[in-house]
Amino acid sequence: MAETKARKFSGKELVWYIIAGVFALAGLVFIVFALIGDYTPGLASDNWVATSESAWLTNWSPLGYRQWGLILIAAGVLISAIALNFFAREGDRDEERALRRAQRLALENEAVDAEVESK
Repeated sequence: MAETKARKFSGKELVWYIIAGVFALAGLVFIVFALIGDYTPGLASDNWVATSESAWLTNWSPLGYRQWGLILIAAGVLISAIALNFFAREGDRDEERALRRAQRLALENEAVDAEVESK
């Protein structure tokens, strides 16, 4: 059975994944708000989501909750993909460094053993 080595997360890696998760979660919340605002029955004046969207969101942006939710989810996915790529390369570098060190030590040990045997 192949042994799997548990990989530890560094503090920086965990922080970037948490930031990406917060962006994605905020995007999901915005999309849910948009769906609630679109499909809530009753008068438009009683719809608190539509009122809040027109009160503060459309003053500085022509986009609504749904569009901002998609943008935030895309930002979260992009941040997590970049972090995953960066930290995977870092892990590969560490593994290659350890492998090269082990090979170098093995060659040094063989040279010392050969020197001892020749005496």
